[in-house]
Amino acid sequence: MNLDDLKIQLNKKLEGSHSFEMVVEGVSTLHKIKTTSITSNIKKSLVTEIIFGIIFILAFLYVCIVTKYTSIRIYFSVFTIVLGLFLILIAYLIKKTNDLTSSSLPVIENLKTLHSLLAEFVKRYFQFTMLLIPICLVFSGYLGYTDAKNNIDSFNILPASINTKKQIILLSIFMAIFFVAMYYFTKWYLQKLYGNHLQQLKQMIDHLET
Repeated sequence: MNLDDLKIQLNKKLEGSHSFEMVVEGVSTLHKIKTTSITSNIKKSLVTEIIFGIIFILAFLYVCIVTKYTSIRIYFSVFTIVLGLFLILIAYLIKKTNDLTSSSLPVIENLKTLHSLLAEFVKRYFQFTMLLIPICLVFSGYLGYTDAKNNIDSFNILPASINTKKQIILLSIFMAIFFVAMYYFTKWYLQKLYGNHLQQLKQMIDHLET
């Protein structure tokens, strides 16, 4: 093999190596673009939660100011605080999402961390909501009972003409219907806001691991 033939083969190998590097770089860039798009959509969903949360807090504070019922004022004051703590958690998730987007770790590691974080959040969100429903109902009933017991003007959704037994039956039916409705609404709401993002993250992770 003469020197010219050796140079030709060497140039071919270098050209092939350069093309491979360009392909790898292109694939990496594409994954980063898709990851940025998904994380951007996740942040939009979280910001939507914050906007709704602020609207509800303002509505709760308005009710606290204008209502004449002590039980309602206490009820909405407590849940204004609860909602405020929830918004702090949402802000923390937005920060974590931003940190993962700008992280120097491999794309797949960031995706796995983000998927795990969001999946855990959705799981706890649903559990907390289901736990909060009976707490809200019992708490509101206790406040109304305390007001009535202390001869304080209290709020009652049922007419006074209905006896206690019938009131308990009607309230039990209402609580059962409300719980079932909230169960399905919460599942739909979380799926609408976060379910698609989780599915996209899982698909990207599976694609990168194959």
